[in-house]
Amino acid sequence: MFLIKPDPGIIIWSILTFLVLFFLLKKFAFGPIQNMIDARRDSILESIESAERTRKDAEKLLADYRESIANAKQEAEEIIERAHKVGENTKAEIVTDARQQAQKEIDDARDQIQRETRKAVQEIKDQVADLAILAAGKVTAKSITGEDHLRLVDEALSEVDLNELGAGGS
Repeated sequence: MFLIKPDPGIIIWSILTFLVLFFLLKKFAFGPIQNMIDARRDSILESIESAERTRKDAEKLLADYRESIANAKQEAEEIIERAHKVGENTKAEIVTDARQQAQKEIDDARDQIQRETRKAVQEIKDQVADLAILAAGKVTAKSITGEDHLRLVDEALSEVDLNELGAGGS
């Protein structure tokens, strides 16, 4: 077997070379490497902070969006409710107007019936008067005066119940 024996000259040269190399690396390499590491760390921290700010902004926008949607839904429900109320009010007005119009037409029809009834009664009175005059003239065979004519009509009409004639026409 081959044994390695430490040689003091090689050990001194190895330590000396190591120290020189360490000094050169520290002087020229460790500083830039450390600066690159620090710059990278700063860049990563900045990216993390930026991502955090973006996340918070996104959460705020999401909350605003949800609030806007809730407000829009509430407003839509209010609009629908108002539309229902307007519809109900319009319906009630239409029904009321229709009832009033129907009542007016009924009242107009009653008035028309009463007018027609009065007209028919008056025509019957006139016809009765004419018939009474004709019958009286034939019976008495003489002509009667206007006063006699009116008196005879009034007597005939007092005997006839005009309400029965009006009730029969209704």
